[in-house]
Amino acid sequence: MKIDKLWSKLTALFLIILVACFILYLYSGQNSNILNESNIKTGLQNNCLAYDQDQKIMIVGTYNNMLKTFDKQDNLLWELEAKGPFCQMVVNEQKRIVYAGNEDNNIYIVNLDTGELINTINVQRRVYGIDVTEDGSEMLISAGVSTNKHNILIYSYDGEQVKNLQYKTRIQGVSYTAGDENIIFINNRGEIIKINKNGDELAKLATKYELVSLSKAANKEIYAALCGDGSYVVFDDNLQLLRQGKINTMIQVTSSVIGIDTDGNNVAVGTEEGYLYILNNKDQQVFTQRLSKSITGIMSTGDSMYITGLGDFIMRISTGSLNNISLLVTCKKVSMVVGIAALIFSLISFLMAIPKANRCICRFGKTLVKYRTAYILLFPTFLLLLFFNYIPVGTAVGGAFTNWSKDFNTWSELKFVGLENFKLMISEGYFIIGVSNLILMTICGLIKVLTVPLLVAWLVYSLKSPKAKYGFRFLFVLPMVVPGVVSTLMWQQIYNPTIGMLNQVLKTVGLENLQHVWLGDPKTAIWAIIFMGFPFINALAFLVYYAGFINIDASLYEAAKVDGATRGKIFFQVQLPMISGEIFMMVILTFIGVVQDYTSIYILTGGGPGTSTYVPGLELYFNATKFGRYGYACALGLVMFIVIMSGTLLNMRVKSKRD
Repeated sequence: MKIDKLWSKLTALFLIILVACFILYLYSGQNSNILNESNIKTGLQNNCLAYDQDQKIMIVGTYNNMLKTFDKQDNLLWELEAKGPFCQMVVNEQKRIVYAGNEDNNIYIVNLDTGELINTINVQRRVYGIDVTEDGSEMLISAGVSTNKHNILIYSYDGEQVKNLQYKTRIQGVSYTAGDENIIFINNRGEIIKINKNGDELAKLATKYELVSLSKAANKEIYAALCGDGSYVVFDDNLQLLRQGKINTMIQVTSSVIGIDTDGNNVAVGTEEGYLYILNNKDQQVFTQRLSKSITGIMSTGDSMYITGLGDFIMRISTGSLNNISLLVTCKKVSMVVGIAALIFSLISFLMAIPKANRCICRFGKTLVKYRTAYILLFPTFLLLLFFNYIPVGTAVGGAFTNWSKDFNTWSELKFVGLENFKLMISEGYFIIGVSNLILMTICGLIKVLTVPLLVAWLVYSLKSPKAKYGFRFLFVLPMVVPGVVSTLMWQQIYNPTIGMLNQVLKTVGLENLQHVWLGDPKTAIWAIIFMGFPFINALAFLVYYAGFINIDASLYEAAKVDGATRGKIFFQVQLPMISGEIFMMVILTFIGVVQDYTSIYILTGGGPGTSTYVPGLELYFNATKFGRYGYACALGLVMFIVIMSGTLLNMRVKSKRD
């Protein structure tokens, strides 16, 4: 086999580019994962964090009423128990004291080195946020008893109340300004307000949504405030807006907490769903990661940002690595696009290097040019089929072998799990129960479509009057205009145990002992669904069979009558064999329809009572919409596709042999 040297060189070049892109993709992917888990374990649900930069002590406030501290070797130093979850903590390194706000209405003042409880201040309200002056002599507290009754409280170190400022909005966060002269707070009206210690308003900055979290940069007088919709604002001591942005997400999330690094450049946003978003100083989203639990605390210190939430985890991000993350993410995307293009071009150049394939490609290219108008008109159709048919099918096939779910739905979280989803079908048991119910419904469905519609079509065809034929055709086809959901709801009323027609008829004829909760009894529920549609005159099947009868050559009837055939023999030996194609088509369509359909079961019983009417289609629907197990749903869909395809091919094979 001759190989064209030019095309072979191009093939080698594209392969080199492909390998380089693959290596770059792996490198950028590994280095763009900047989130590392700390070795600190509390054994509880964490809620907030604080850090002593001097002695490298980590303070963890938990949702389970415990305050724990760890040294730089991640060893437990001491712990303190309260009566409620810890919500916010502030460390004063000069006095070696940690101030811990708790939802039990208390502020705990604790010696940072020994864990000795120095003082407890009861503010008689739920604590939402705290801050402390640089010398530790004064505490600023946001607390409230209801949404429209909040207070900003100022206490001395000894626990004496200095000021009580009352507000009719929920104060979500408070902070001292530079020099501890004034106060900045946020509320649920979307307002950022600066006041002096007497409560006089000095400045105001308004946002469009409820504010839920406030954070201050350690090294600069820069603040970040988070809105409930995921938008945020960054501002200075004078409430001058420095920049603003919003997290970029394709799903609905509830923003819970914000953090800003020590220099006021990078912003971290956490959500109740466990998503973490990092945005740089240009408000570009450079990092997204789904954590295991809801994020409740983000703290910045030195060159690190620490993240925790309602779980036993503390994650660390180096702020230095955030400077390169944008470049790494861009490299990852570019390498993927260029790699795909290199793969395509390498395949094309490889084929062009083979003379025989080269000639075929050239002929195909000439054909495209010759009939370019037709192909241009068909191109949008092919494109739509690709995006709305083939790509979703390919995604479903690939998803069947992954852990894709509502908890793991980003590319970084997806993992190949092999046949685990298929094993789960057997181990859980619902799929097996659904298959047994489906077999019964398939057998009954085939019996219904092969009997009554066929008989009715034959009777209408046998009528002598053309007007009568037209009238009956119209009447039998008319129910097709009624939506299937409406028909199902009608049968739901028929089966109603109190006012349903079926029980009322039984009562009228004196058979009250036969009255039943038809859809509520596991013994009768599936038979009630099978009986739905009585007298089973399927309009489509009727039309198909009727069309088959009218296409039979009349000379066959005359020959059969000459041979002395009766009407019964003509039906079984002439007409049925002649419409076997229509019969096999209805068998295939009915088989596909029964396997795929779950609408009537979902409306009537929801798969119950128990699992008496459960079918694989309903299992697929519940996992895809209710349970959020998308990979498992894809596996179910793949199995159903294989079953349908196998049944269809088998039926077609039998039909071809008969023909």
